[in-house]
Amino acid sequence: LRKLEDAKNQRSIDQQLVRQRDDLQQRAPRSRMMAKKTVKVTITSDLMCPWCWVGLRKLEEASKLSNVATDIEWKPFFLRPGTPYEGVPKGGTPASRVGGHLKAAGAAVGIDFTGKTDRTPNTELFHAVMHKLSGPAQTKFQEEAFANYFTRGIFPDKHGLIDAARRAGLADVVQAVLDDPNELDALRRETIKEANEAAAKGITAVPTFAFNGQPAFSGARDAREIARFLERAASA
Repeated sequence: LRKLEDAKNQRSIDQQLVRQRDDLQQRAPRSRMMAKKTVKVTITSDLMCPWCWVGLRKLEEASKLSNVATDIEWKPFFLRPGTPYEGVPKGGTPASRVGGHLKAAGAAVGIDFTGKTDRTPNTELFHAVMHKLSGPAQTKFQEEAFANYFTRGIFPDKHGLIDAARRAGLADVVQAVLDDPNELDALRRETIKEANEAAAKGITAVPTFAFNGQPAFSGARDAREIARFLERAASA
């Protein structure tokens, strides 16, 4: 009787294992279908463009709404080429440098535009450093440079860029670039070339977005609209 009982229990265990295996096999295709896809997003931008920071935050929200991951690449643009390296005084007060519309748009995505930075910068140095970086490091540095310039009131000269790099965990890399005049000069020339190429392609405003290499739009559009661009790119 004990042998019969043991055999019955073993058959019951075997049947449970078969059911579990079949259930996993049925779920596997659904899991693969639900896997998050990744879209390459190219953002042409300039550090002094506040809407570029707003646009980044809206892209991040759109990624969550669409369940589509983003691989972000930043490209240079110069809103005010030829600006002196020491910058140009803005005048006014911090409050007067930030319009109500921009202040509200920033607050809606967690950005505090303070108007504390009192000079308009030449952004060649910033773009040269960005050109050296790649992948998530680019966006980390970009975000901290935005925060320094627009919120903390830190001008993006060498000291300001090193501060942004430190906050992004990239101090050693950025310091090495800034300490090498030959590499820095080469990076500057390359970013100017890329910015000129962007202008030749008809880019006149930033941020400008492209998805998987396909030009899409300029401006910090609504996150739901950006989500639709991500979904279309992911399904193409």
